[in-house]
Amino acid sequence: MTLQHLAVIDMKSHASSSQPQFISYLWACFGTLLLVAAAFMFYVWTEKRIDQANELRYASHNLVEELRQSSDDLTRMARTYVATGDAQYRRNYNEIVDIRDGRLPRPRNYENVYWDLVLANGQRPREGDAPMPLMQMMREARFAPEELALLAAAKNESDKLVGLEIAAMDLRAAGGDNAQATAMLHNTAYHRAKADIMRPIGAVNDSVDHRTRLLVEETALDANMARAAFMFSAVVLVILVWRAKRRLDASLGCSVDQLQAGMEKLGRGDFSDPLTVSEKARDSVWGWLAHTQQSLARLDAERNEAVERIQRISRLYSALSQCNQAIVRSHSEAELFERICRDVVSYGGMAMAWIGMIDKEHGRIVVAASYGGGVEYLDQLEVSLDPNTPEGRGPIGLSYHSGQPYWCQDYQHAPETAYWHAHGARYGWASSAAIPLRRDGEIIGFFAPYSSAVNAFDHDVRELLLEMTLDIEFALKNFDREAVRQQTDQRVQYLAHYDVLTGLPNRSQLHERARHLLEQARTSRCSMALMMLDLDHFKDINDSLGHTVGDSLLSELALRLTSCIREGDMVARLGGDEFIFVLRNVGSSEASDVARKLLDMTGQSYTVGVHDLKVTASIGIAMYPDDGLDVETLLQRADAAMYQVKRAGRHDFRFFTAAMQQRAARHLQVVNALRYALEREQMHVVYQPQVSLKTGRIVGAEALLRWSTPELGVVSPAEFIPAAEESGLIVAIGDWVLRQAVRQARGWLDAGFPPMVMAVNLSAIQFRTADLPSHVAQVLYEEGLPPEYLELELTEGVAVQDPQGAIATMNQLHDRGIRMSIDDFGTGFSSLSHLKKFKVYKLKIDQSFVRDISTDSEDKAIVSAIINMARSLGLTTIAEGVETVEQLEFLREQDCDEMQGYHFSKPLTPDAFRALLER
Repeated sequence: MTLQHLAVIDMKSHASSSQPQFISYLWACFGTLLLVAAAFMFYVWTEKRIDQANELRYASHNLVEELRQSSDDLTRMARTYVATGDAQYRRNYNEIVDIRDGRLPRPRNYENVYWDLVLANGQRPREGDAPMPLMQMMREARFAPEELALLAAAKNESDKLVGLEIAAMDLRAAGGDNAQATAMLHNTAYHRAKADIMRPIGAVNDSVDHRTRLLVEETALDANMARAAFMFSAVVLVILVWRAKRRLDASLGCSVDQLQAGMEKLGRGDFSDPLTVSEKARDSVWGWLAHTQQSLARLDAERNEAVERIQRISRLYSALSQCNQAIVRSHSEAELFERICRDVVSYGGMAMAWIGMIDKEHGRIVVAASYGGGVEYLDQLEVSLDPNTPEGRGPIGLSYHSGQPYWCQDYQHAPETAYWHAHGARYGWASSAAIPLRRDGEIIGFFAPYSSAVNAFDHDVRELLLEMTLDIEFALKNFDREAVRQQTDQRVQYLAHYDVLTGLPNRSQLHERARHLLEQARTSRCSMALMMLDLDHFKDINDSLGHTVGDSLLSELALRLTSCIREGDMVARLGGDEFIFVLRNVGSSEASDVARKLLDMTGQSYTVGVHDLKVTASIGIAMYPDDGLDVETLLQRADAAMYQVKRAGRHDFRFFTAAMQQRAARHLQVVNALRYALEREQMHVVYQPQVSLKTGRIVGAEALLRWSTPELGVVSPAEFIPAAEESGLIVAIGDWVLRQAVRQARGWLDAGFPPMVMAVNLSAIQFRTADLPSHVAQVLYEEGLPPEYLELELTEGVAVQDPQGAIATMNQLHDRGIRMSIDDFGTGFSSLSHLKKFKVYKLKIDQSFVRDISTDSEDKAIVSAIINMARSLGLTTIAEGVETVEQLEFLREQDCDEMQGYHFSKPLTPDAFRALLER
């Protein structure tokens, strides 16, 4: 334990021993002060009692005096009235009596009212508070009981005298003998009654004075005792305060002024001059203050050291903050390194800092950035990574081989810096550090700060510099990521505007550049052509040879198409096998020439791997400004023209015309209306009878769809059925027709009509749905119709794309008992090999053959051949479109089984068909 600690303990023990004595004096002073205060308060209380006694005597005398005065005032008013006959005196008399008895309010300062003056100036006494009888006021004035008895007797005598006075005044008022009335107020009886009033009043005054005098004398004795106690207590208090002052001086060890000056000096933080303490005052407050001054001086020195250290760390924190800002603001490694070195010197308090990068080829360090005093020495700096050379055994070499930071705390005396001692002495370097910089875990360089102070790199400084190094490495990773991001952005930008496969502009770039070319054409008032090229049957190549071959063909085609256009024109790939051309300053003839050139170039053979391929193209052309004023319109109309080429046989070009626009608009209108046709209940089903030629009976009905809208009117099935197939709506519409037809067939059965077959047409799209057999069976089950009464009419085209799939579907339908027939036989792709595999039971002869069988020998031959072939295959035949007797007779001659047509009946509504059945 140190001497300082022992002194503090001894001082504390002495202070603890003297403290009870001083506190005892303080408690004694406090108790004496309480005694002085109590004596003084008792004295004040006695004086108050004397005052209260005198006040009570004064109030009592006032009330007694009022009784006496009122009696005198009544006597004077009565005598004056009798003598003068003035009614005012009688009114005053009555008012005095009413006030005394509490019938009228008592005027304020009633004791000062002089009724003669009231009579003189006509002023009535001032109004006061609520009326109160005089005797009640006396009872509330704390009179003794005997005093109240005397006052009551006086009041009674006064009331008797009032009766006498009133009698005298009544006599005067009645005009009687004035002498007699006057005698009544001046005779012996009157004076005796007056004396009976005054004697109790005098006795009460004497009693009040006697009682008050006794109380005052008794209270005066208590006051004298209180004065004596107060004086004694005050003397004792002075003595105790004097003793406490002496004890306080001993405890303080100095005067209060000296103590205050010393404390103010400590409060200002002035520890330069130590406080002088005598031996006797060593254990006093002054001694404690001197010891405190010494402790505070030591703490102040430590605080100054800590502040200096904190400032150094704060500078490094500031440098770290600047480093973070440099990371955010820098756009390259060189810029970042320059900022880091400058901030470490400018904000971190370092003398010099530099960053070097490893030159792996030569095995040395190359300065990348530097700042501070002595940077010129870096121009000739030689730092090697070879430990066998002197310049390779310095702090950087040691850090490189250990992989850890190296801290040189005494640059001028450390052996590892001997090679550079001369430079260090010249520039004042006292300590340095070598901190490796890493990229992906590999050391790529070093951060080397220099300080002018020895041992500058303590623990906190090291941590901050290491954190700064981590930030630098993080920034290097960000630069790497930014480089990758820029490459990615460039790639994304390219992909956003160019086609990956062909390198041609894509749809986005097409719109942007086409709008620019349109604006140029609008400004220069020139025409422009937009072409849409689409390969014919390109899907067959992808399906048969694979997409790789198809992509290679498209890449080769893109090169050919690019070579066909002028500089300033553009070609873009819209998607799939569609290409768009924008040709500046061309008319229709030039556009035609370019289209022919493109068709020729496209039609040349392609060698893709082992395949020699040839393709054709269809081209639609829209002209600016004739066909449109914006890119979207021109694209739409070029697309319409191109599809006209497709419909006309492909491998050609065509310009857009107004008729195409009308057809396209009509088609769009029909498709849009079709989307809401079922929802708005615009469609209905009609039924055309199918008649047996042998019996003439109705053996079946074909369900035919009809559609009419408020906007379009009645739309022909030849128009809306293809539109429904192209838009994909045919599936929902066909399902609705199937359900309606099945429900109607069930209804006719329930109505008791003979069974007949309901024929429903299926499109090729409906037929290719995967769940067709199960769906048809489900509809039959829900509507309750036996499957043998349903016939599905199929076109020959259902087997074109997937013959085996079509056969499998037909087999499933046949297994469920559902009949099938071939509709429009002979007009499409007919294959006898497929026909014999199809599970069909009927062929329907198209009306195009039936129409002219009466006059056309070829149609007769075709119809006869179909009927004979069907008979040999065991199939039933039905002819549609029979409208004349001649047609009917020919079909009978050829043994055709059934017919339908306007000759027998047009398509009928359900009610009309029912009526036909009933006939």
